[in-house]
Amino acid sequence: MAEYPVFKDGAAEWLEYIKSRVRLSSYAQYKLKLEKNILPYFAETAFCELSEREISAFYAKLLSDGVTQRYAVSNLSLLKMITKYLSQLYNVPDPAAKVDLPRVSSAESVDKIYDEYSFERLCKAVSDKPDLTKAGIALTLFTGLRIGELCALKWSDIDLDKGVLTVSKSLQRVSTGEGGGLVISSPQSRAGMRTVPITPRLSGYLQRFRAEGNRYFLTGTLMPAEPRTMQYRLRAFLKKERLPQISFSELRKLFIGRCISRGADIAALTEILGNASVQSTLLYCQKASMDSKVRAVELAGEIR
Repeated sequence: MAEYPVFKDGAAEWLEYIKSRVRLSSYAQYKLKLEKNILPYFAETAFCELSEREISAFYAKLLSDGVTQRYAVSNLSLLKMITKYLSQLYNVPDPAAKVDLPRVSSAESVDKIYDEYSFERLCKAVSDKPDLTKAGIALTLFTGLRIGELCALKWSDIDLDKGVLTVSKSLQRVSTGEGGGLVISSPQSRAGMRTVPITPRLSGYLQRFRAEGNRYFLTGTLMPAEPRTMQYRLRAFLKKERLPQISFSELRKLFIGRCISRGADIAALTEILGNASVQSTLLYCQKASMDSKVRAVELAGEIR
């Protein structure tokens, strides 16, 4: 015990180490998952006594508690970061080194939930008696903006005449136990700083909400809307319209899936989305149908 810490003390060391090396929003997420899920399971375990079996059992327990696989994997990934740091700090084997992160499909069943009929109903509902909430839904649905980017968007970022919008900021509510609040920051990667085209029809739809450049798109005021507020409004809107419940993140996935299924250029789509790599976008590709395979082969032309 004198030489190696119990896990909760080692995790506190890691948190202090990582605090100045990541964004405040990332630090807050790490701290929340650590306190909510990881520490209750491993708090009093001596770090040198952690085992691969215990770590795998922790992941299995998260799934049995009813969380999504994606959330469980994110906690496992966080645990692996901590054990790797502590193993190097105390010069002992990393107990999680051989624990593989399960692969999570980014292309979950949004396209199945929103078939062509449901998608048309969604478009009709967004177009009927438009308001700022519906405008936000439409903008994510037809440009793939992330909810934090949507909430940080001002009218100075939107040029309806040229048919483009500029993404340069993202908004999050951060809670670290040491203060926090709404934080507006630059995108996490250079790729997130981008210009996104807007179709003429979408420009016409947005025209009615046009406001001064210093006002936020989602409110028309000098104060932004919070991501959590927009999620609540989306949920209420879908419930009222008797449409399947999806989140803003899934609206983005729906945009991606529809673009890919209609033959969008992956490199161009990657830039529109602000993804760091083409591989990130390809994760959304569903298994190809035989018809799409035939069309792909035909693009190469015929033998002469």
